[in-house]
Amino acid sequence: MPSSNSNAESLTADILAGSPDVGVHYSRFRLPADLDDRIDATVLGDAPSLLSDAELDAIAFHGTSGSWTGLEGDRALAESLTQATGAPATTASLALVAALEALDAGRVAVVFPGPAGIVALIEREYAASGLEVVRSSVPATSMSNPEISRMSSTEIGALMQPAFGSDGSDVDAVVCIGTNLRSAYLAAGFESEFGVPVVDSATATLWHLLRLAGTARPIPGWGALLARA
Repeated sequence: MPSSNSNAESLTADILAGSPDVGVHYSRFRLPADLDDRIDATVLGDAPSLLSDAELDAIAFHGTSGSWTGLEGDRALAESLTQATGAPATTASLALVAALEALDAGRVAVVFPGPAGIVALIEREYAASGLEVVRSSVPATSMSNPEISRMSSTEIGALMQPAFGSDGSDVDAVVCIGTNLRSAYLAAGFESEFGVPVVDSATATLWHLLRLAGTARPIPGWGALLARA
């Protein structure tokens, strides 16, 4: 978990409030200053080995940088996590792609709370996975990770709305990339309005972890992805 993330732990606890058999544990690391820097085992430091003491059933790197620095790098990172902990591993970026595959979503719109220039890199990575980015929505000004977490529901909704276009009919899913963006709380409402799945990166990470741990189950109230397990 990036040290500047204040969303994922509380969100995951909210989602799993009705699942007392699932324990989720966290270790933190500091993100590089540059968004273009690739995250690897050296950046994570002792975080994986500390978590290995909990004898995990699955582990994830809870960040989305691989969506633009390279999914191949995330696959290598997941392998290093498995080597360090003995548990099957994923990343938020790999979980998003797996979720879109599960939803049979090939044409997507991207919501990204970062610089517009990064979206072009996301489009390239998604294209390599057979995903077409139809349009994207980014904020007007650059924000730090803590600033992203402090966005109000109204501000997040305004960021998400353009991704649906006029009626959402030309996309198979809307993807919210950024685990500190509190889009998961709005996903079900937008799905009800537009009839299009909303795939939030923090939600997708939990969904993928549950599958890797062999404890997948439908969790209603958080959108189409978790509803299907």
